[in-house]
Amino acid sequence: MSSLKYKAALWDMDGTLFYTKRGIVHAVDEASKEAGLPLVDRDKVDMFIGPPIQMGFQKYYDLPMEEAIRVANLFRKAYREKGYVLECDPYEGVIESLKELKKAGVKLAVATLKKQDMAERICEKFGLDTVFDCIYGSDALDNLKKHDIIRLCCENMGIETSEAVMIGDTIFDAEGAEKAGSPFLAVTYGFGFHETGDIEGYKAIGAAANASEIPGFFE
Repeated sequence: MSSLKYKAALWDMDGTLFYTKRGIVHAVDEASKEAGLPLVDRDKVDMFIGPPIQMGFQKYYDLPMEEAIRVANLFRKAYREKGYVLECDPYEGVIESLKELKKAGVKLAVATLKKQDMAERICEKFGLDTVFDCIYGSDALDNLKKHDIIRLCCENMGIETSEAVMIGDTIFDAEGAEKAGSPFLAVTYGFGFHETGDIEGYKAIGAAANASEIPGFFE
């Protein structure tokens, strides 16, 4: 890459950097059982991946938000303490794309709605904690929205939000990028968007069918 269109790549975690479904499903099942709720239908579990976990419980079980937060806390306890957080793998091509972007001088960050300590644990497991310039996730009280996290990443790296591409697989990434004033790059290999038609209506610079295509959008 002789010249760069953008200075930074902000990566969503679930469905963009990592396939995290196995661990999330285990923790969702455990939290549901402990809360006395029926198990989630297997064809509906993807709705718990990507957005804040309490939103998944609220929507699926039609719970009041206070109760959804209680179940979400049961999820987080199991996810952390039983090691489900580490039941994941990088998507094919992710490691190579990160190395290619870094070599080209692109700053790298994680911008996720997953709790920050969980995101850091996953990155550390795969030796990526030193690859990223910064890792930001949701705060303890869930006050941070996606656009807040994008802005925190950019502030940390000393760049404008317009110079950083938010890369993600859901509407939360797309809407967060728009609110933060960042370009958005969709990926269609994750849990949210599955084809280019899914991103119609969002201001996206394009869609990557696999992680190996991502560096091309920075050339």
